[in-house]
Amino acid sequence: MTETIRLFDNDPYLRKFKAKVLEIKENQIELDRTAFYPEGGGQAGDTGKVGGVEVLDTQKDDGRILHVLGAEPPFSVGDEVEAEIDWERRHLVMRLHSTAHIMEHFLWERLGKIERLGSFVDENKDRADYAYEGRLPSEDLKAVEESTNVFLAEGHEIRIDSDPAQPGLRIWRCGPIEIPCGGTHVGNTGEIGSIKLRRKNPGKGKERVETSLS
Repeated sequence: MTETIRLFDNDPYLRKFKAKVLEIKENQIELDRTAFYPEGGGQAGDTGKVGGVEVLDTQKDDGRILHVLGAEPPFSVGDEVEAEIDWERRHLVMRLHSTAHIMEHFLWERLGKIERLGSFVDENKDRADYAYEGRLPSEDLKAVEESTNVFLAEGHEIRIDSDPAQPGLRIWRCGPIEIPCGGTHVGNTGEIGSIKLRRKNPGKGKERVETSLS
């Protein structure tokens, strides 16, 4: 099985591209190459258009990337198609995903390295669940928000490097922060703007931190 070429790994700012249709199965299509990020690693799948047809979602199946269409495609297997991601939505996701790593750095700095139970980021917000008894103190959350916003405004470079010792592993780096991540991100914190944090309680022994752009 041939894996889809992941154009977003080398250029997360790529909006338009051409690709060959490899398979059409009901409302899902596979291309030989794509800039559409598939849902995974806590990041929502991209939307946009392929061959003029709306892409409602992007999913992955092993190394294949599948584009979920909103209508029957007018093209056939073997055709070359033009495709375009919904850039406004993607850019929001990139800004929030980068912020999520930075927020967590300051959260752990403030409260210790509390266990992250899960996370998910889309164009509206990032939500991260942590193992925590009781409630996150509001003064601590406010301090984390303030530290994050100061750091964002300083304009730190963000880069993702491949780990030569572990093929396929991508390391996200920004200032003192380093974390494995294969998602899409902005290139500088100055591109993000400021953020707001709020807490929720999704269940006993859990606390949720929601990050949104302000």
